[in-house]
Amino acid sequence: MKKELIASAALVSLVLGVPSLNASTNIKAKSIQKEVSFQNKNFKVASQDIQKGLNDTLNAISLLSKNRNKAAKKDLSDATMYFAKALKVDPKLGLVPIEENTNVYSYRGDPKNIKEAISLAKKLLNKHDLQFARDVLSPLKDEITVTTHYIPMDVYPNVTKIASKLLSKGKNKEALQELSLGLSTIVSDRAVMPIPLLTSQELVLIASKGDKTDKKKASKFLKRAKIELQKAVLLGYASKHSSEYKSLEKKIDAIQKEIKGKNEVKKLYDDIKGDFKSLIHKTRGEKKAYDPNSVWDGTKKSHTNATNEEDKDVVKFAQKSKADAF
Repeated sequence: MKKELIASAALVSLVLGVPSLNASTNIKAKSIQKEVSFQNKNFKVASQDIQKGLNDTLNAISLLSKNRNKAAKKDLSDATMYFAKALKVDPKLGLVPIEENTNVYSYRGDPKNIKEAISLAKKLLNKHDLQFARDVLSPLKDEITVTTHYIPMDVYPNVTKIASKLLSKGKNKEALQELSLGLSTIVSDRAVMPIPLLTSQELVLIASKGDKTDKKKASKFLKRAKIELQKAVLLGYASKHSSEYKSLEKKIDAIQKEIKGKNEVKKLYDDIKGDFKSLIHKTRGEKKAYDPNSVWDGTKKSHTNATNEEDKDVVKFAQKSKADAF
């Protein structure tokens, strides 16, 4: 279950999928790459014993469905052994991550385009055209989503033991049912990292490194950082009334003012890093909010982390929709 990172192709398509290559696109791609790399680095892979035990139970399910009971019994025996070894090392094991999937959804529009799409959706909803409104709103995503699956080591090994005993008594159907039911104990959760916030943070970081040599360029980066913050609010990733958001706006304005003056902005840059960290941490922290309604289907036996990029241009779609609908 070695973690894999398949981000390069997606990021190349993100850059090449726009009309022209520009600094803004490159910075956005860099922000995405940094976040995906962060997720890759911080994913804690389950021990080899847990991986082998889980794979053996999944194999047993497949074998039992084909009435290969003898082979299934061997796999269940091995699984029980592997789980016992893992629990011997750490008897207090609870939820252990076994798989993580990362998806990137990139939106190319600006705040004006988002407002147009939202306005159109409202008109459609007033006309009770829910399906069309969904189509308008669906592409309004600019985020990295990370779905993580966890095996509950305080529960799952017992399922394997029970299934093994049932199989020993010739109750093959019951053993298969027990193992299938056990898959529902594998829980999933989903974290969302807003790309506009990540991009805004990267723009401020770049400005902080270059303002001494090119004040005009640094000011442009900060202006774009504020636009990304506006996108984050319009897309529902942040509240303009939150203390972190208000603080970020004020500090970016303060930095822009200082750049034009004596350029004594190092402390302001240091302070603003904390505000970004606090705001982004809230979304990244959702990763530990387990969703009991999201369960693993057990179809995968190895860990994968495929990054898919979806880049939809809502601008043209919204314009066409207005022409068609009204």
